[in-house]
Amino acid sequence: MKKKKTIIYISLFILFTTFFINIEPASATKTGRISSTTGVVLRKNAGTTYDKITTVPHNAIVTINSTKKTADGSTGCSTGIWTNITYNGSTGYACSKYVEEQTTTTTVPSSDMAKMTDSQFDDYLDEQGFPSSYKTKLKSLHKSHPNWVFVSVQTKDNWATTLKNEMYPTRSLYQSLRDGSKAFLSTADGDYNWYTDKFTVYDGSTWYQANEATVAYFMDPRNFLVEDRVFMFEDVLYYPSYQTETAVKGVLTSSFMQQYVPYFMSAAKLYNVSPVYLASLARQEVGLSSSTATDGKYNGAYNFFNIQATAGSDAVYKGLKYAKEQGWTTPQKAIEGGAKWIVNGYINAGQHSLYLQKWNVKKNGNSKGYGHQYQQNIEAPYSQAKTTKTSYQSMGMLDYPFVFTIPVYSGIPSSTSLPKEGNPNNYLKTLTVDGKSVTNFDGANTSYKVTVAYNATSAKIAGTTVNKNATISGAGTIKLSSNTTTANVKVTAQNGNVKTYKITINKAAAPATSTGSSNDNTSAPTIAKTITSAGYKSDNNYIWNLTLGSGVSTMIDKLEKANPQASINIHDKNNKAKTSGTLVTGDKLIIKSGNESKILSIVIYGDENGDGKISIVDLGKVQKHLLNQSKLSGAYSEAADVDKNGKINIIDLGKIQKHLLKTSNISQS
Repeated sequence: MKKKKTIIYISLFILFTTFFINIEPASATKTGRISSTTGVVLRKNAGTTYDKITTVPHNAIVTINSTKKTADGSTGCSTGIWTNITYNGSTGYACSKYVEEQTTTTTVPSSDMAKMTDSQFDDYLDEQGFPSSYKTKLKSLHKSHPNWVFVSVQTKDNWATTLKNEMYPTRSLYQSLRDGSKAFLSTADGDYNWYTDKFTVYDGSTWYQANEATVAYFMDPRNFLVEDRVFMFEDVLYYPSYQTETAVKGVLTSSFMQQYVPYFMSAAKLYNVSPVYLASLARQEVGLSSSTATDGKYNGAYNFFNIQATAGSDAVYKGLKYAKEQGWTTPQKAIEGGAKWIVNGYINAGQHSLYLQKWNVKKNGNSKGYGHQYQQNIEAPYSQAKTTKTSYQSMGMLDYPFVFTIPVYSGIPSSTSLPKEGNPNNYLKTLTVDGKSVTNFDGANTSYKVTVAYNATSAKIAGTTVNKNATISGAGTIKLSSNTTTANVKVTAQNGNVKTYKITINKAAAPATSTGSSNDNTSAPTIAKTITSAGYKSDNNYIWNLTLGSGVSTMIDKLEKANPQASINIHDKNNKAKTSGTLVTGDKLIIKSGNESKILSIVIYGDENGDGKISIVDLGKVQKHLLNQSKLSGAYSEAADVDKNGKINIIDLGKIQKHLLKTSNISQS
């Protein structure tokens, strides 16, 4: 193989405008395409009374042998004309109105790429800069379709930087319609709540932020170097030799959309853009049936590409408002005007493939950044590519010299894959030991200590999961053969992710009798006695006498020492379990002992804004309360009554001022 000759080939393929194509004769066989979306029945003779041979599927390519008009003009076919066809070795008759004769060019263009030896093609891939992880699939495609041209596109940033930018909130959305596909969604803060198993909807009712593994999979070109998906890399400039009216009809298979085929063709000629790409995009955006975007009933405008139909339940109306402003008041104006908008905004900016219009990654493509994308849907290039390929296949054009521009990233991992399907939630919603909630339980935390009676021989662990599809193992009755026993409760999410909760069960010290020996008195102290013994004060609504700046763990330790049999939990003002940090006004103590249970609001006197501190902000809140500008209530009102006389007045304001001036501290007792 001569290296000089290979270099000549390469220069020809990179320069699209001077790309060299040889023309070779095509077969003279007359072919047709089955246009019915439900397929057509092939019968032994011309009429529905004759036996069925098989069903020929939609878009199937058949050989046309002859036509025949029935004597009575119909016999089950409204045209009265039947076509004798051959499909997959079977020959019979089908109603002619469902057999669309091919009208493509009588020649088949052929590229010089097809003349390369395997060794030359391998050298070509190296010269293009395709890594080995790309080459195996490209070689397979070349073997099946020798005319296809593969051109590398270097990206502006490496893989890690690109992925980070594509993970910007709402930039990459995934449509989830079933629980199993929740594995593909982001569980980052703001995108998901582990405690409620709720994902944040960013568009419509089913569009969510995709997680990093899913974005990486759909961004990785190597995953789509197969015949069904490679057309996401097709250069979408206009190539009249194979982007024909018949090919567009293959995309727009419904009678409603086929009436607009001439407008897609005129748009292609006006703006040098593939009509097949435009048709595929319209099918992706508005479907094949009449809809609000394409029926002209809303403000007299049309928008076949949903241009400016930004996120929200009223997206289509936003798009039609924009269409009206642009004067797209007929289907032709909308299709041609929309094509111009796409070409000027994306194709002329270097985003000349379905892939690049979603992932704006091309080096020297444009300076508009990663957010300059045609759609948020990360699957859009994937699904549109299959539609385009099917159309070309139905026209018998798959061996035409398509040009595919394929991004190459530096630092790309050896492979990417979609996460295992299934809901990812492996949180416990509740966890109990002997029927009592574990102290300060929070599904995010996995380590707990529990104290049981000194003479207990077993403990029953139970729990419920946040997501119904998650499973629990390790719960049930646990034997207590020593003073300390450790139990592990595992929660397995639907997608297989496991979270292990460790529960350390300690036996309480045996109570002493007057003679120093233990007895069997295991009755639990009252809540009031527990609180008093721990050094706090309380009534039916509030608990106080906390040291300013006291932590959550301090209160729990004191209460547990006062009553090892009590169930103790602390929640914040939003009723979320609080397992660490400083106690503030508005936090809640949830305590159970024996048959008693209480919920008491924590009060830090002088802390009216609930941040656990006494500051100028708290002084301002009391001032506004006294001026009737903003009234305090509940625990916050209680915290403002620093002299504890049952009312908030100027005296309380003065005490807060003195505290701030450090002349007299506010008492918490």
